[in-house]
Amino acid sequence: MAMTLRLSDAQTEALRRKAAAEHRSMQQVAVAAIDAYVQQPTLQRRRAVPVAELLDLFADVPPMDAASFREELDQSIDQDVHFDAYERSDQKQKSE
Repeated sequence: MAMTLRLSDAQTEALRRKAAAEHRSMQQVAVAAIDAYVQQPTLQRRRAVPVAELLDLFADVPPMDAASFREELDQSIDQDVHFDAYERSDQKQKSE
């Protein structure tokens, strides 16, 4: 189905840059973004899954207290940030 999509100049330029970076057409990038948005689980879809089904699905996952969860999450975030910072540093040095 054909459709007209009105974008601001900033949105058009951002879409153009993204498409160029990915070696894809602007239409391909826009369709992929729409697909990703439409397929996101909504609050109603998340609530539609019965709790019993979730309990069965995650029955083999060991229980974790809130403090342990936060600590593990903080470590994960720290590792991601550390990796990202060094990745960017390496990219900057290669471009110079």
